[in-house]
Amino acid sequence: MNRFLIGFVIGVALFHLLDQLPGLTWLSVALTFPLLWRFKPLRPLLAIAAGAGWSLLNASLILHHQLPLKLERSDLILEGVVDSLPVTQGRLSRFQMRVTSLHDENDELVEISRVQISWFGATKELSIGDVWRFKVRLIRPRGAQNPAGFDHEKWLFMQQIQAKGYVRGWAGNSQLDSDQFPTLLGLLRQNIAKAIDNATDKPGPAALLKALAVGDKRGMDRQAWQTFTHTGTNHLIAISGLHIGLVAGWCLFIGSWLWRRSARLCLRLPALKAGAVFALLGAAVYAALAGFTLPTQRALIMLVATLGALLLGYRIQFGRSLLIALFLVVLLDPLAILSRGFWLSFTAVAVILWSIGGRLAPWQNWRQGIQVQLSVSLGLLPLLILFFSQISLISPLVNLLMVPWFSLVIVPMTLIGLPLLAVPALADPWFSLLQMLSAATLMLLEWCSLQTFAMTDLVQQDLLQLWFLLAGCVILLLPAGMPGRGLGLLLCAPILFASAERPAKGEIWFTLLDVGQGLACVVETSNHLLLYDTGPGQGDRTAADSVIMPFLRFRGHRNIDKLIVSNGDRDHAGGVESLTQSIPISQLLAGDPQMIHGVAEACQAGSEWHWDGVHFQILHPAANTEFNDRNNRSCVLKIESENWTILLPGDIEQAAEDALLRANPQQLRSDLVVAPHHGSSSSSTAEFVTAVDPQWVLFSTGYKNSYGFPKPEVVQRWQVQGAGLLNTAQSGAIEFRLGVDEMKPQPRLYRELNQRFWHQGDGGSGNHLRSE
Repeated sequence: MNRFLIGFVIGVALFHLLDQLPGLTWLSVALTFPLLWRFKPLRPLLAIAAGAGWSLLNASLILHHQLPLKLERSDLILEGVVDSLPVTQGRLSRFQMRVTSLHDENDELVEISRVQISWFGATKELSIGDVWRFKVRLIRPRGAQNPAGFDHEKWLFMQQIQAKGYVRGWAGNSQLDSDQFPTLLGLLRQNIAKAIDNATDKPGPAALLKALAVGDKRGMDRQAWQTFTHTGTNHLIAISGLHIGLVAGWCLFIGSWLWRRSARLCLRLPALKAGAVFALLGAAVYAALAGFTLPTQRALIMLVATLGALLLGYRIQFGRSLLIALFLVVLLDPLAILSRGFWLSFTAVAVILWSIGGRLAPWQNWRQGIQVQLSVSLGLLPLLILFFSQISLISPLVNLLMVPWFSLVIVPMTLIGLPLLAVPALADPWFSLLQMLSAATLMLLEWCSLQTFAMTDLVQQDLLQLWFLLAGCVILLLPAGMPGRGLGLLLCAPILFASAERPAKGEIWFTLLDVGQGLACVVETSNHLLLYDTGPGQGDRTAADSVIMPFLRFRGHRNIDKLIVSNGDRDHAGGVESLTQSIPISQLLAGDPQMIHGVAEACQAGSEWHWDGVHFQILHPAANTEFNDRNNRSCVLKIESENWTILLPGDIEQAAEDALLRANPQQLRSDLVVAPHHGSSSSSTAEFVTAVDPQWVLFSTGYKNSYGFPKPEVVQRWQVQGAGLLNTAQSGAIEFRLGVDEMKPQPRLYRELNQRFWHQGDGGSGNHLRSE
């Protein structure tokens, strides 16, 4: 039985490594399973095939009902139920809807079940369970693709979202009804969150308490998330296995203790089994308050597998119970295996069981508690490095203090305070005390996160280093006294002290990051780093946080030698403030210095510098010229090595292009150029295109963007000139490694290199420009 469970899980995991979705005809192979099952040597392979087949069926049901390509950016009438807490930033609200009806202008129904919607200027506060009719424009679920960046398409796939879009202005936008049960649960969660806001007057503690009470993390700002990340305590504020297990443990203890007060009840049902029932009920209620998120669902399944055996009177080892829980999780939701939380939670539980010898018993003493915490930190190290390319050095120490503090004080007090919210006279003093404790907790965590040794970034890892690290951690987790444990430290050393790969002298590594409708270019030489533009950003949602900083950490960069912001538009300068708070910047240049957060020097034609055999020169704007239009004040940069040249023109339009042509048309000649203003028809004039005469022209645009960039006439001009064309909307991040030889540079397209079956292919990009 164990072999089948393990094989099934392996099959699910292997299936999700595929880059293309197999056809459903492969499921016909399952018809042969009853005949082949008689051959015992084949059973492990059949179990793997069963897991893969189950995953294929599940994935096909999601992907085969995505929005048809022909309906992208079309006006559609959507009716559905709001089934997520709306996230509001200014006048913009984002939420998910379960679709009950979707039809086009010809009244033809579209088969789709779940969408993600943005509504700018929402006319009414939304609640979970509200039924609305909207006019919307949708696109298929697509997101940016970058090395080490957040895989938004995978997240949408895991949420089973089959389209995303926004609400259009329409007189018929209206609330129709309310879906009774989701409304009650959603209103309860929202009312609890509002009551906590009313009972507290500090946003930081209020956000923490709402996160712990109902899983509402909308109040967490960027600084708070950075604090939790740097201290390795993110898991404490996201309701997951730790919290569900904590509530179950308290309910088990209190329920069985109360049950023992009655001899009659104990005769009907043993106190331990009664406590298990209380534990399951308490865990289910807490999971409901959290919105039955995927982490809480996984935790409930693990509890049912463990306590269910106790209730049924089965003697089962906890390792076997963990395996059954693992099997049930991937059986009920194969997509869970794509979640980082899935791997972190099951690994943590496995390490805990290993540390306590597989016995469900309280710690024998404080030393054992410390041993378990340190073992968990060590056991999770390979996954943390693989997932995040950084580790918190103070996490083990901080968690030694914070795990018991949250488990014994903050979380119990928060949950005890929930019923008190109905009586303000009781809630106010209780939450005043809780706010004071929470504020002190956040203050301590923030102080820890600000220590220079709190967090260390690790460079991109190769597979061999990760295997060495995994083997080293396993050896270090062996019982004390086992020979050869010192070898574990040696095996861990290569990845912890690895150095980043860098260009040779005279080489240029150029990466155009995929930031949607915006621009961010990374230029690396052997000892220096230049960032040209910072991508879009609004509030705490910036490309700097989700794309640029993960990429720089992945490449092993700890500072930016020069940041150039071509102009002050939000799609170019949206991440400046975030970057200045996240990484040291030696020099900041800008086309619109007065509009940039921080001390910026003005870009001026004629400025130049040399790095590692590479020449950099500002071509525009000239000191004696003035442009009223912000785009035409963009900072234009030319980069030149011995054999290759790159031109970065920002958002310049015809007036600035003409000025450059009058000044010196020969200096515009380049091998690579990023198309001015994302391919707008106001740029890339025929004369400018002829003067540049590139081998490659790169467009940085958003998928199916509302501007229609790049414009067809612009694309045609570059094609007539003989340039190869690439677009981040189709290719994801685009990298060129320009060496000292004269071979034609070939691009590395991240969407192709990282292709998985849930990623949207070229055919639906709407911006398919690749030409070689």
